[in-house]
Amino acid sequence: SEIMYNPVSGNQDEEYIELLNISDSVVTLAEYDNELLIDVPWRFADDSNGITFDFPLGTTMAPGRYLLLVKDLTAFESAYSDIADGLQIFEWGSGRLSNAGEKIQLSKPGDQVESTRYYIRTDRVNYSDGSHPAGDDPWPADPDGQGKSLARKVLADYGNDPENWIAANPSPGR
Repeated sequence: SEIMYNPVSGNQDEEYIELLNISDSVVTLAEYDNELLIDVPWRFADDSNGITFDFPLGTTMAPGRYLLLVKDLTAFESAYSDIADGLQIFEWGSGRLSNAGEKIQLSKPGDQVESTRYYIRTDRVNYSDGSHPAGDDPWPADPDGQGKSLARKVLADYGNDPENWIAANPSPGR
């Protein structure tokens, strides 16, 4: 629902991705498979900068609740002080969001065949910084280090539609 890929401070440790459960049901983002005896997490990943985050066992999102993935929790909390109580926040660790744009996606676990777990994409955003020389890039340019984040206009609409994103004041978890 919101992507902060290039904070105005220039400190990429302040990056975050906001997820929102728009369904009417609790979503379990990691559970234990009693047959295979393994944890089976949902996964957030980017294509180019080495971010792969598997949600920890027991992670759930109630209907209408937010969850944040942040690069560095200390830097994030220093930059954004007005965070809702009880908000789930997870650090993704290594890797950074590209300031020029990239493809990020959220996937849920699918079948496991032998030792390979397959994932089903639930949402993807292939954002850009709006700086293509031909001027044909439909993504807003203001989130590119100018103090804004990318915010989804219609939460239930397709995530990879540039027309469904605007530049907005950062509001992690709200």
